[in-house]
Amino acid sequence: MWALTAVVASAAQAETPAAEDTFSLGTVEIIGHRVAADTAVTTDTVSADVLAARHRDDLSEALDLIPGAAIQNTGQRRERTISIRGFNSRQIPLFIDGVPVYVPYDGNVDLSRFGVDYISEVVVSKGLASLLYGPNTLGGAVNVVSRKPTQPFEASGRAEIEANDHFNTDSNRVNASIGGNSGTIYGLLTGAYGTSNGYRLPGDFVPTAAQPAGERLNASDRDSLITAKLGYQDENNEYAVTYYRQVGSKYDPPYAGNYLRTNARPDGVQVRYWMWPYWMKESIYLVARNAITSQGTLRWRVFNDSFRNSLSSYDDATFTTHTRPYAFYGSVYNDYSYGGSADFEWSWNTEHTTRIASHFKNDVHREFQAAPALPVMHLEIPTYDVAIEHEWRPWAAFSLTPSYSYMIQPDRTVHVYNSNLKSYSPVETDRSTASNGQLVATYQLQEGPSVFAGGSRKTRFPTIKERFSGGLGSVVHNPSLSPESALHFEVGVEEKGSNWSSKLALFQSRLHDAIQSIALAPTACSAPPCTELQNVGKQRNRGFELTGDYSPIDTLHFQGEVDLVQVDYLDNPNLKPIGAPENKYRLTGDWHFLPMFFVRADAQHEAARYSTSNGTRVAASFNLVNAFLRFEPGRSFGLEIGVRNATNELYAYEEGFFEPGRTWLAQVDFRL
Repeated sequence: MWALTAVVASAAQAETPAAEDTFSLGTVEIIGHRVAADTAVTTDTVSADVLAARHRDDLSEALDLIPGAAIQNTGQRRERTISIRGFNSRQIPLFIDGVPVYVPYDGNVDLSRFGVDYISEVVVSKGLASLLYGPNTLGGAVNVVSRKPTQPFEASGRAEIEANDHFNTDSNRVNASIGGNSGTIYGLLTGAYGTSNGYRLPGDFVPTAAQPAGERLNASDRDSLITAKLGYQDENNEYAVTYYRQVGSKYDPPYAGNYLRTNARPDGVQVRYWMWPYWMKESIYLVARNAITSQGTLRWRVFNDSFRNSLSSYDDATFTTHTRPYAFYGSVYNDYSYGGSADFEWSWNTEHTTRIASHFKNDVHREFQAAPALPVMHLEIPTYDVAIEHEWRPWAAFSLTPSYSYMIQPDRTVHVYNSNLKSYSPVETDRSTASNGQLVATYQLQEGPSVFAGGSRKTRFPTIKERFSGGLGSVVHNPSLSPESALHFEVGVEEKGSNWSSKLALFQSRLHDAIQSIALAPTACSAPPCTELQNVGKQRNRGFELTGDYSPIDTLHFQGEVDLVQVDYLDNPNLKPIGAPENKYRLTGDWHFLPMFFVRADAQHEAARYSTSNGTRVAASFNLVNAFLRFEPGRSFGLEIGVRNATNELYAYEEGFFEPGRTWLAQVDFRL
């Protein structure tokens, strides 16, 4: 391991600079007068140009480029989420332009449904994420920053097709955007559409009763996205309204793992036939910035975010009947959140800057099932948060930033459906409060590296689902879950040379009352496999991230990454972390070998990962290789061909739910 670390130190990933079209109102760490370099060493950023070059078409694939991150696939639900430094998506909330958009009910969101055609950059803050983000940033925060037009007229478009080894079309994607900026008024409209017929499994796959060789069953999906932004700006003020609408549908491939061949069926592994007739995410938000004299900046947001979907479970692969005990029709979520935030920054002088923020978010979950008929469930929980941060810069090369926040969830009476009594029962939830604090120091050595160190305490309140969901009969609900808290410590160094750069971060997090899905006996619920979310005591996440880049000549560029994340449950060493690989390595290369031709390739290794807390199901380690050839006769036009999973590797993020084999890609794009 350490030998490999030493090698990659000279050929690793560089930090992506902020693009000119970044929508500055959508950032969080930087409000008004802050110097962007202050946060460079404590955040990781990937730009839209990098996503396009690597053909990362959704948000899960985009975040996979972040050091310390790994894709997760919640198998039967076919939901792509992300693990960062051993923290899951519930512990690292998702924001778009600083507006929280994670699903109100469970805190998760299917990242594969989120396209990336409208964004400028993705910013990931980890253990030392600013408390200005608001509540529940236990393990960090992901902020998707949208684009803002910079020219009087702009237009772009892309069309892409992918086919498998038999040259049958797997998927098609198209997108287009048009906008402009007059200097005072600006607007941008983006639309995207993608459809997939499924995918072909690699040749190493061994058929099961539920899944033959060849085409993956029930793996089709469809997504459309539209975003619209309209803004006004002058010397001292800026206002922008953004509308976002994502609509999709998908089938869920059945379990096809080892336990169908051995008939061991640990933890009640079952084959399910699910489909989602619709999956819809819709947001509208206003973001504004107002200058308060030359020293102050006020920024505020108001938002309404909704999430609706429907899930049906069928008897078999014909997708026609719902007669078996596990089958049902029309399990519907109709959720929404509304709220707002305001942050104010005051620059006292060149040495002192104070920032104050307040947040309010009200989460509402509404659920019903058509057949067998269940009454409507209505759960509602508000959250409040206030934060203060002060940056002290005694001299230009050094900064010290302490911060504090206070979170509140008031006591509530909620009515939870009891499947045995076939009625709702009132459940009292106690008032919850939490204090968070953080201290970060950065130092720029003269003609040398930047050094940073920090510590923080963060808290996360359990989601509505974690406390009250019955998981369609597979989850034992636990209303008495306690909040999770974590102590983070991190130290790192970043250095840049004339043709290279590198960054090393060492971290350790200690969680208290960590929430984990615990496997139960099949008799513990009505629809096994059975689980319950429990506070499992103390958890320790520790490791390092080493990234950097190297250009031996102007036309050749290498990037690399080494991640080590070790998760231990200190009060119960027998528990296994779910979905988080301990090791991940990446090496990429870009060669501009002729004036109009580019070759880009990347190779990635991920270690094995557990799919259950008792370790009975394991997704094996894997290696992925992608390569692309681009012809670009001018900045405004390009043609591209490439291959994903070039070695046709059989791999899965969750045991039994295998990902696509080798696919071939062709693309045409333009930019005006």
